[in-house]
Amino acid sequence: MSGRHELRRLLANPALIIGLIGTLALLGMGVWGAVIAPYDPNANLSMVIKHLPDGTISFKVPPTFPDSDHVFGTDALGRDQWSRLLTGAWLSLSIVVAAAVLRLGIGFSLGITSGWYGGPFARLVRIVAAGITAVPQLLLAIMLVLVTRPLGVAGFIASLALVGWPEITEYLRAEVLRAKAQPFMEAARSTGVPGRRLITTHLAATVGPQLLTVAALETGAVLLLLAELGLVGLFLAGATFLVGDFGPVGPLKGLVPEWGQMLGGLQFYAITAELPTLIPAMFVVLASATFALLADGLRAASDPFSSRRVLPGTFGVVSKVLVGALCFSAVGFISVNVRPGAISMEEGRSLAAKTAETTWPGSEFVAGVARYSSGARDDRPERLTYYFRSDRNEVLRISFIKADRLAVEVRRYESEDEIDFTLLKALPANLLSYDGPLRQAEQNGGFVYRQRQPNYLVRVILTWPNDREAPVYEVTYNPLTGPQGNPLRVCCFDAKTGEAVDSLVAPRVAAPWPIPPDCTAARTVFRQLDRFQGYFVQGGTLSVGSPFNLNYQGDNFIQMIGGQGTPRLEAAANMENASARAELVNAQPNASVAGQSLSFATLRLPVPGCWKVRITVGTAALDYTLYAYPWDCRPQHERFAPVPGVTPLPCTKT
Repeated sequence: MSGRHELRRLLANPALIIGLIGTLALLGMGVWGAVIAPYDPNANLSMVIKHLPDGTISFKVPPTFPDSDHVFGTDALGRDQWSRLLTGAWLSLSIVVAAAVLRLGIGFSLGITSGWYGGPFARLVRIVAAGITAVPQLLLAIMLVLVTRPLGVAGFIASLALVGWPEITEYLRAEVLRAKAQPFMEAARSTGVPGRRLITTHLAATVGPQLLTVAALETGAVLLLLAELGLVGLFLAGATFLVGDFGPVGPLKGLVPEWGQMLGGLQFYAITAELPTLIPAMFVVLASATFALLADGLRAASDPFSSRRVLPGTFGVVSKVLVGALCFSAVGFISVNVRPGAISMEEGRSLAAKTAETTWPGSEFVAGVARYSSGARDDRPERLTYYFRSDRNEVLRISFIKADRLAVEVRRYESEDEIDFTLLKALPANLLSYDGPLRQAEQNGGFVYRQRQPNYLVRVILTWPNDREAPVYEVTYNPLTGPQGNPLRVCCFDAKTGEAVDSLVAPRVAAPWPIPPDCTAARTVFRQLDRFQGYFVQGGTLSVGSPFNLNYQGDNFIQMIGGQGTPRLEAAANMENASARAELVNAQPNASVAGQSLSFATLRLPVPGCWKVRITVGTAALDYTLYAYPWDCRPQHERFAPVPGVTPLPCTKT
């Protein structure tokens, strides 16, 4: 039989052609739906504004009917329905395919085993199947979903799979019994063919075409069951509802678009806005009809008594196309949508920028916030938020729940992090992620704060203030409930290099005059260790700091982080007065504070000017240069007692 004749037979089977094309289109949506969606699926609009050709402006309150901007209209929150259908395809079809494969696996294994071997096992399977069939599928699915809710995705898929397998088992059992009675099976047994080979070759060849038909039918059945569960308010993506005196008033937000979740809005708006809310239902019906047409076409193509029957080789090609498309879509979905672990600040910025350009063209990225709280169950940020500012200083908030690139929340004119966006510059690309500054903040008092405050909120904030030369991170710790302790603010870290920079926690004292150019004084950074804080010169094994960012003639209280033992002043030289001798007095041996070694002493500088010093604590050492201002430059210097061997000098530059 010629290939042209086989092609005519295929074209004479419109159910197969339509079902095949529709199935491939659905799989394509599952892979690339989120990429080709025209709008962000979670961008809320309290008012749908449209500029008409005559120059007037149209205002509509969601949900709205289809128009040129929104081909399927918007839902009750002003979100584009077509974008939500496209973006939700990956999750919905993943659930459907996974549940259908699991359901088919249960039905196939029990049906073939009970039909081939029979006996007590077959009777037990039939009894269990009859008991499950006696319960309505939707009611059984609801009970299973509620029972398996703690298992998350796996429990939801298992609930869909454990409903409907008895029909598959009975059908396969009947087909196996029919195949066992065929003459060719008797002939194979008489020639001594082993039982395993009878199953893998003769039985598989007889039952195989029907299996593909059953698979298509069950996929459509699982999709309808998913829709039914959505109508009663059970779906995987999750949602938050506004609750009134008499129950839920309406859905406020859905974390991830999913077809079952979209159908949940029917119970609130089907009477007042029929068409916009029925569009998801019509789409689910069309998708289910596609699988039904595919099943009917496959049945006709494999039926030896049908006028639309094709040769086994042609049917094998169609089967391979379907299986290959399913495998390709699975690989494509993983490569396009799945990313291991939480997204970084830069990855989120790139994704948020695309959403911002669609929602508010021309807006600029001005702030990023990673939020952690005591209620989190893992080390992912509870929310990764990006703020974009328009040319009218209006704010657009784009958040990734659990730092998941697929769980996006978009809010206009809304800020939840107490940031003054008018004093910020636009942030550039390729900045460090939030985890580095958070680790440094934990080492500088954050860990101890969390241990003492059981309910806390931690925010890692990325901004570029107008008075700074580079973008910076700051980390804030705030109590949520219970005794309201003092918040902790660890600031700041350079967002390009990760180095600690000047603090905004303890404001720096203004210097009477700039440090002379010939004095290469070491830069100080703010650190906090438990209740001790100060401006430190950081070294590899030892850091030396003071509560103030300036040094003065006379006594300067200093703190050393690192080393084991009592602090010692190994060397000290004044660049202008070689005869001046500095001292280290009241040195205290190190103690453990917040898991680190901390020691104290007083550095006595008899004259002002540029000093080069070397301080050691055990084997840890630090060489650095400092500049000391005269005695009278110290704030409230008149309250300090005279220091032996130190002659106070006026606050004048020499």
